[in-house]
Amino acid sequence: MDPHKKVTLETEFFTEYGEASRYQIQEVIGKGSYGVVASAIDTHTGEKVAIKKINDVFEHVSDATRILREIKLLRLLRHPDIVEIKHVMLPPSRREFRDIYVVFELMESDLHQVIKANDDLTPEHYQFFLYQLLRGLKFIHTANVFHRDLKPKNILANSDCKLKICDFGLARVSFNDAPSAIFWTDYVATRWYRAPELCGSFFSKYTPAIDIWSIGCIFAEMLTGKPLFPGKNVVHQLDIMTDLLGTPSPEAISRIRNEKARRYLGNMRRKPPVPFTHKFPHVDPLALRLLHRLLAFDPKDRPTAEEALADPYFYGLANVDREPSTQPIPKLEFEFERRKIMKEDVRELIYREILEYHPRMLQEYLRGGEQTSFMYPSGVDRFKRQFAHLEEHYGKGERSAPLQQRHASLPRERVPAPKEENRPAATLATTPESPQSSQHEGSNYMNGMSQTGYSARSLLKSASISASKCIGVKQRNQSEHGESNSDATDALSQKAAALHT
Repeated sequence: MDPHKKVTLETEFFTEYGEASRYQIQEVIGKGSYGVVASAIDTHTGEKVAIKKINDVFEHVSDATRILREIKLLRLLRHPDIVEIKHVMLPPSRREFRDIYVVFELMESDLHQVIKANDDLTPEHYQFFLYQLLRGLKFIHTANVFHRDLKPKNILANSDCKLKICDFGLARVSFNDAPSAIFWTDYVATRWYRAPELCGSFFSKYTPAIDIWSIGCIFAEMLTGKPLFPGKNVVHQLDIMTDLLGTPSPEAISRIRNEKARRYLGNMRRKPPVPFTHKFPHVDPLALRLLHRLLAFDPKDRPTAEEALADPYFYGLANVDREPSTQPIPKLEFEFERRKIMKEDVRELIYREILEYHPRMLQEYLRGGEQTSFMYPSGVDRFKRQFAHLEEHYGKGERSAPLQQRHASLPRERVPAPKEENRPAATLATTPESPQSSQHEGSNYMNGMSQTGYSARSLLKSASISASKCIGVKQRNQSEHGESNSDATDALSQKAAALHT
């Protein structure tokens, strides 16, 4: 046999059936009710990844359905500004598995932590961050998907200023023939970023404008460092919205479907809108103009993501050739949303979704092979032991302090940040005067090879992300579409960096 072919076959077998040994698990970096997340090295590529173990997936059908929805959407929505699932481990049994292991690209932090820890973000940061969010949202919306839970904690961040949207567990695919009353009854997303039409069932059919409102709230939080509408309840939420935006017009109120909400707003004392220049002093007028559009009370007055990208605020940065659309997701992919499904139905659907990452097994499955009694040497047992060991030591605090990453895209509890160490400033971040050094360190981060004394804490340290000098990063390996996931953003990074040189 040709030695090259023999090696290829061995690699395929290793990947399909011995995959657990492919990943060298390092430490626990997140833990919550869903399970645990560990950092690891992919020995095939050298990349650092996040492996998320989700416990007892099928204990509740609603949770299992949410997991199914998310892993399916992240497979179908491949885009530089959306977090990527790199692999899902093959369970040892088609019928009896309870846990699943999902391999994500590793991100260093999230936008909530970045905003919280940095009080010197620059106008270039605001512009570049918002651009990436709108570019990702354009792609999502052209797939006919509504995210429905956009907030800073659901936007992952790296110290090179790259952002990626995550947590699609509440997302929905919009089909024109779906009854909206059924389609949206389970909306439970975070109140502070919830569009006004979701606070009182205002309109009969929701639109992608609900996500545009959330992006506006996130943008305002970047500008001030504080949530814009931290409502204590739905009524308080509407009150503080109208305190800033003014009372809605009679025309907007008349179109509200919910009678109680319509009556409440109709009887509200008249409030004049607060000029955004008063609420956000010293902010670029073009930024405030776009923010005002994003936060229109009436959803029909908000721009689409594509229209927002064409706003003058992005002059010199936007380029329609780097802002791809996609085809609507086929209805068949989400047929399960339109019927009541049982636990075993969801198990089979999740198993089928996992097989998308195991081509040889998928071929057998599609040929109708019945494999219920065969226990695949998937290596999951080995993973279980490793995770159990890490969790035990993590709970006792015997390992080094966990990183602050939140790469898991399903619900999770946050890990407290360790106390800041006394380090020389140079090890925390490069200065704006040394862009070449900054780019070098950023490249090492992207490849999971951090330098001594340089940890993910640097992203949370204001110096590391100031002056936009962090914008610039080594190109990654080519993706399956023939283009690096970071290629387009890197080109944008260079433009953004040039704005202040």
